[in-house]
Amino acid sequence: MMAIDLKGIVSRRKFMTGAAAFLGALGAAFAAVPFIKAMSPTKDILAAGVQEVDISTLREGELRTIIWRKQPVFILRRTPAMIEEASLISPATLADPAAPDERAVDPGLFVSIGICTHLGCIPQFRKAVPETGVAGFYCPCHGGKYDSIGRRLGGPPPENLRLLPYRVEGQTLILGTERFGGYGENVRKIQDLPAI
Repeated sequence: MMAIDLKGIVSRRKFMTGAAAFLGALGAAFAAVPFIKAMSPTKDILAAGVQEVDISTLREGELRTIIWRKQPVFILRRTPAMIEEASLISPATLADPAAPDERAVDPGLFVSIGICTHLGCIPQFRKAVPETGVAGFYCPCHGGKYDSIGRRLGGPPPENLRLLPYRVEGQTLILGTERFGGYGENVRKIQDLPAI
């Protein structure tokens, strides 16, 4: 009687099982690609993250509020007095310490997301914020106080106003990037922003 070598048959079966599993996984991966692409933002959505604003008519001391990605954005042309006021505040005395050069690329222009970091109200610009005497932002909902570069001076807000990436080309302010989401990114220092 002739002996049958089962060892070779078993290994062939394992090979066929492994090959079928590999091909099945490969097919599933190719089938998933269109679904994953469908969930990614389209090119027009990504392009909507970048917005140009004409700041040629923005005067010293004037605040302009625009809507970017459905969020209010403050654009403040700071006066020399505002710049000096902010420079006199020691970052070490602040709850969310930040030096002026960590809050504005150009000292004469401040750009931030206009949402209070306490409960999401929209602060108002004041020439003299109550109880501080400096120019800045005051939240009417619960009394949050910020200076002219959005640093928290008092009240319930836990943090400074949040920043967004921008650059200036001539008299045009270019806001945002394709991937930067805004308030939820929680960026409070210029150095932590993505390049634009």
